[in-house]
Amino acid sequence: MCTFALMSKHIIERSQLRQFSHFSTAFGNDQSPFSDFLQAPFHSVSDLKQQAQLKGNSYNAASRERLLKTLRGQLGNQLSEAQRANLDLLEKETTFTITTGHQLTLFGGPMFLLYKVLHVVRLAEAFNASQQDYKAVPVFWMASEDHDVDEIRSANLFGKTLTWPTEQRGAVGRFNLEDYSGVLEELKAYFASHEHSAILGLLDQLPGTDYATWYQQFVSRLFSEWGVLALQPDTAELKQLFVPVLQKELSEQPAFPAVEEINRRLVQQELKPQAQARACNLFYLDAEGRHRIDPSVNGFTIDGTAYDKTALLQLAADHPERFSPNVILRPVYQETILPNLAYIGGGGEMAYWIQLKGVFEAFGVPFPLLQQRNSLMIVDPGTKKRMEKLEWTTERFLEPKEQLRSEFLRENDEGQLDMTRVQEHFQSLRLEMIAKAKSIDVSLESFAEAETVRLSKQLESFEQRLLKQIKQQHDQSLKAIDAISERLFPNGELQERYYHWLHFAPTGDYQPLLKQIYDAIDPFEGGLIVVE
Repeated sequence: MCTFALMSKHIIERSQLRQFSHFSTAFGNDQSPFSDFLQAPFHSVSDLKQQAQLKGNSYNAASRERLLKTLRGQLGNQLSEAQRANLDLLEKETTFTITTGHQLTLFGGPMFLLYKVLHVVRLAEAFNASQQDYKAVPVFWMASEDHDVDEIRSANLFGKTLTWPTEQRGAVGRFNLEDYSGVLEELKAYFASHEHSAILGLLDQLPGTDYATWYQQFVSRLFSEWGVLALQPDTAELKQLFVPVLQKELSEQPAFPAVEEINRRLVQQELKPQAQARACNLFYLDAEGRHRIDPSVNGFTIDGTAYDKTALLQLAADHPERFSPNVILRPVYQETILPNLAYIGGGGEMAYWIQLKGVFEAFGVPFPLLQQRNSLMIVDPGTKKRMEKLEWTTERFLEPKEQLRSEFLRENDEGQLDMTRVQEHFQSLRLEMIAKAKSIDVSLESFAEAETVRLSKQLESFEQRLLKQIKQQHDQSLKAIDAISERLFPNGELQERYYHWLHFAPTGDYQPLLKQIYDAIDPFEGGLIVVE
């Protein structure tokens, strides 16, 4: 659990890893085969300029003004110089956003959250350096209306599981923090011996109102050096911009047939649709939670209560904050309120975004460029030293743990466990025993076969005893293989999906870790980036 210095990096193709889906591998390598489902394939930073021209024609000054007012009000005065500069830049009609987002999690874990945000930072920097006509600023979109409480309940850190034992339900961003102090103190306790660490300083500055406000400030301050703007979209002011979409979905429900048509074409290309659309892709938000809005013969029903269509349309106009888009319309909301050029997400996100081009067309909102975020694997110095002692590279550890152990024993037993000749002799003896028995009396054949089966089991037991002894001789090496495998692929998962990022900043001083990840990120790299 020690910090590391960036020594080198190399790439492992996604196709070599069983943890990546076929779609993730294909989409990360080349978007051209998916052209029918995209605004355009995103191959180079120059593609962003054409997208800026397209988005600039549809995003108006009033929307930009409202977005800026909301961001400034939410982020407050505790901003870095880079964040203030980006807010100022965003006032100009030639400035756009590059966005990533995620559901709220516990303390910003797991690790891929860092990769998402710093990927967006590096892509925005590359675009700004590539030309002079436009600028882009990095935005983190908080999916604070999501109601999957399991996403925020726990985090894996230092071999233990931190858990927020909340019983609250509904939009997670609206959760109060009355039952949050316990897990927060548990996190702080890990760093008690480093009382001046950066993470403790950060945690002590955060507000105690609701989880969305807490999380927004957490992300904002975590990435302040790079000017990242964290947006909490669950506001009446921003949802006013979304009223035309809300009302069209309520009155015409165009999203469902649009997705169904795309899904049909995806299946024709042997691609499995990731998300399912509903007849109405909106929820109703209140103090009790997030409730489905279902069309009915006379209008709509919400939890069994009937609503007249005209009344619900008026409610959407008067109180849009009471309506929440589901997975199909959330991207449309994002692209309605942001002057956005590209959305950066994981493989699962890309899989449902390619279902949505027809939805965007139905609502007259430009579809953004899409890019799959970088995936990284961190090899810390202790793990690297163990690998060098074994004389094994990172690529050797792509297989399951038991297979690695078997490979090692085969390579290092120096023939001690080669039972080939013994097995050959036994098979000859077996046949000879059966033949001898038959020559004396045919009825003895089944007896002879049973005896040879018994001997075969004894031979197998003998072989297992030898294997056990060899394992004991290589005990330290086998334990090292187990430890390395678990470090790189905990529980067989990708490291980035299991560990909280503080796992690699055990003193709580996380800035070097973020800087090293920033240095390793390459927005147009489709493979797994191994950082040693």
